[in-house]
Amino acid sequence: MDGQDHCSWQGKRRVPLWYVFVAGLCGVLAGFLLLYFFLCRQGAIPGPDVLPGEERQEDPADRLPGEEDRATVDVVGRVMPAVVAVNCYISARPYDQLILSGSGSGAVISEDGYIITNQHVIDGAAKVMVVTPDYRSFEAKIIGEDKLTDLALLKVEGTGLIHIPLGNSDAVQVGETVLAVGNPLGFLKHTVTRGIISALEREVRSAYSQYAYTYIQTDAVINPGNSGGPLVNLKGEVIGINSAKISGAEGIGLAIPANTVKRVVDDLKRDGRVRRPQLGIWVENQPESLSPRRGVNIKEVIAGSTAEAAGLKDGDVITAVGEKEIRYVAQLFDALLNYYPGERIELTVERDGQSLEIAVVAGEAAPEE
Repeated sequence: MDGQDHCSWQGKRRVPLWYVFVAGLCGVLAGFLLLYFFLCRQGAIPGPDVLPGEERQEDPADRLPGEEDRATVDVVGRVMPAVVAVNCYISARPYDQLILSGSGSGAVISEDGYIITNQHVIDGAAKVMVVTPDYRSFEAKIIGEDKLTDLALLKVEGTGLIHIPLGNSDAVQVGETVLAVGNPLGFLKHTVTRGIISALEREVRSAYSQYAYTYIQTDAVINPGNSGGPLVNLKGEVIGINSAKISGAEGIGLAIPANTVKRVVDDLKRDGRVRRPQLGIWVENQPESLSPRRGVNIKEVIAGSTAEAAGLKDGDVITAVGEKEIRYVAQLFDALLNYYPGERIELTVERDGQSLEIAVVAGEAAPEE
């Protein structure tokens, strides 16, 4: 038994101290390397590819996720309380009961209760009710409507209404992030979709009229019920009023530019209608085959008009209004909407290969002409 104990003791070998020291040093180095790469990953210290005295270039992949998302959430929080449902009612026989005929959207644009929406939303309505996101309901008065721009101005008598400002649509850029806010299908209240500005100055013609205006194109989803709701930028400004989508196509929505909205709102507040200048001419676009297409053809100068008095002739091509270059009809009517009847309008026209400056004193177009 003593022999067994002795043999057992002889089998145990001591670990050399140098071995313990080396193992400990390796562990420390491994921990240091792990910490170093962790800090590099977090950006707390420069990585091994950065020379002394140089700043590490930010890699888009290293940015904290959700920066644009947070901006979007902030804008939606400020804009959504100012977007309302616009419910329209018509009188139905035999008892002349009011029944819901359709719903759209609207944007509160002033603290005293003015609301902008599309004209086609409220067209023919006997009664218009506005519902706010906090489920307050107001009967709205129709201040005025304009079929040619598809805009209508409503007014409600309420307090504590949150409103959103109209921005400068001339400053909008293609590729800019935008949000469309409204009530698609009439019952999906308080919906927001996100997209970009796809194109600017898309020509949209008024039905049965020579009038045309430019619209903003976006790929933010716009559905029936979104009509009249705002298209906003990431500053929380209304840059357009959503009006239509191209049927049979995906991701092509159209919004009326905010600068057009401003002019129409001012006129509807003051006069109940838009006061348009009239030159006394019929116009048409240049043929598509011309590249680049430049200017608008005058098909006919109306006898006795201010255009005739100013010296405009059939076949003249309008290439500019003031400083604004004109390439097609919608741009012409956009530019004219900056003037009022009685004002002097400077036109640049081409005639027989020569460029002429002709000033026309604007007459006044008949309502809805």
